[in-house]
Formats: sequence, C-alpha cells, structure tokens
Amino acid sequence: MLPIPAKHPFAPTPSILTLLGLFTASLCATAGATAQEPSMGPLTSEDGAPIHRVGLTAPAEAADPVARGTVLWSFSLAYSNIFEQDSASTHVLMVDMERLISTTQVRVGLSERLEVGGRLTLESTGGGALDGFVTWWHTRIGAGNANREFFPEGLYRQRLQDGSGGTVIDVPPRTLHLEDVRLFGKWNLVGGEALPRALSVRTTVRIPMAPDEFVDERVDGGLSLLGRLSTSRWHGHTMLGVTTVRTRARLDDEIFRDRAYHGLVGIERSLGSSLAAVVQYQVSTALLQSFEHRELDGPSWNLVFGLAGRIGDTWRWNASFQEDLPPDTPAPDFTLGLHLSRTW
Repeated sequence: MLPIPAKHPFAPTPSILTLLGLFTASLCATAGATAQEPSMGPLTSEDGAPIHRVGLTAPAEAADPVARGTVLWSFSLAYSNIFEQDSASTHVLMVDMERLISTTQVRVGLSERLEVGGRLTLESTGGGALDGFVTWWHTRIGAGNANREFFPEGLYRQRLQDGSGGTVIDVPPRTLHLEDVRLFGKWNLVGGEALPRALSVRTTVRIPMAPDEFVDERVDGGLSLLGRLSTSRWHGHTMLGVTTVRTRARLDDEIFRDRAYHGLVGIERSLGSSLAAVVQYQVSTALLQSFEHRELDGPSWNLVFGLAGRIGDTWRWNASFQEDLPPDTPAPDFTLGLHLSRTW
C-alpha cells in the first residue's frame, strides 16, 4: 500500500472570514420594522455524505405546515463535489465523484395543523469536472485538500474495503437512478405561520429503491421537531431529530449503527417582503461505527448560506452554497443548491 501524505488541517484565512463577514453584514443591512415580515427559510438542504445516504437523511424545512386545502409542489437540485480518501489497517476508503440529487415532492394541507406528502429522489453520479476548481477554492479559504493533489482529476470512485481487502461498499456510477421514495406528515403543535413562533413534529418513512450488491438498504423511519421564532425581520430556525438505521452491509452487518441523530440551527434576515438572507449550520451523526476515523464514523457538519424569496403569492425559491466545516468529515466538499415551489 502506497503511503499517503498527512492531510492538511483546516485553518480559517482572511478569505473565508471576509466571505462570512460580508454575508453576515447583509443580514443587518436594512432597518427594522414593526410588522413581522413573512419567513421564507430555512434553506432547502440535507446531509449529502454518500455513506449517510444509505439511510434516511432529514431535510431542512419550515416548521409551518402548508395551509388547509393547499397543495404545494416543489423541485430541488443539489450538485456536490466529494473527495474522501484514507488508508489504515482497518479500512481503505476512496470516494471521488460529483453527484446531482434531484427531488420532487407534493404536500397537501389536510387541516389547519396537519400536512401529508410524498417525495421522489433521483441520483446521478460520475467523475465530473470541478476537481480543479475545488482545489483552488479550498486553497483560497484555507481548508485542506484531503490529498486531492495526489490523485488524477475527473475520476469516479465510491468504495470502502475492510483491512483484509474485502469490499464493504462499492457503488457504480448512476444516471437518473431512483434513490428512494419518502412519505411524510407534519403536525403543528404550537403557533402558526402568522404568529411569531411555531413548533411542529414531522414523521418520515423512507423506502429505498436502489438495490446494491454489497449493502442491504431497508425501510427507515425518522422523527423530527421543527421550530421557528420570529421578530419583525429576524427568524430563527431549529431542527432536532432521530432516524432508524436498518441498513446492513452484506460483508459485515455490525458496521452500521441502529440509529442516527440530526440537528440544525439557522438565522434568517428579511430584506423586504419578498427576499431574505439565511445562514444555517447542520449536523448528522454517523451511520458507521468501530472505524475510529472521522471521515467514516464521525458526524457530518455543514455550513449553509444563501438567499430565499418569493414571486407573487404562489412561487417561492431559494439558492444556497453548502461547505463542510470542519473539512475532515463524511460531508461533501461543497454543494450548490436550488429550490423552486408553487402552491395552489
């Protein structure tokens, strides 16, 4: 086995601090108001770690259910560049790819406090063409490149082997592959969309649709608490929950945990009645165990920031940039997100 140089530690530089500073300043750019501006956050995002996606990944979403008698259709895109490489006596990990996740979902308001819905998730993966840009970007912001410079650009690998060379996970490239089907419901416990606070509980069932030679994905469920606290132009968003992990590796069915946890905290600043700036930080605990390595069985941390808005009374959108901080976790190196929705 060829030795691989040690990874560079993350050290914030003026570039990333300036970027975050400018974004934070935009949150405070406008004067306050006495009337509460409508919340348009949080940004549409979820854990993109490849290993975590063999289970249920909880998306960030608003605490407020859709109104009674309303149908909401939405479409989301998340394009990620991912590189994780590590060799040890217990495992050999190589994940080098770009991935497009697209989701389509429908929600229906059954009452003033209850919504139900369903979602289809499509996945496309391949070698991509952004490796050079990511290397430049991480150099600019002071993050390590996780040994990217020692491997050719544009390759595809999604493989995990044990210490004896046995394959635990090996996922081939996919084109518009149906990843999963999800069914969910959201029940509002406290407050509402027109009130300064809201607390809801969401239940989700994930039905995997991607058979794999090495991993046996099974139906998973999740429970999340979603919260919102609003002032005239500021909105705080939170999420806290747990999911079952019923996936098993055919080579070693003990490497997956029985459950995983997720959380999010976000701040939204209204920039008027139709635009808002949002920054949020989210975490998902590991699905794997016993490797004692952060890129395999460590939590996945992501900083997400962007803009959200609405067009008229029926259309809403948001655009986001997601960066793994700290970088030595299972999370993707970066993800660009777009979301569009319409209500009837």
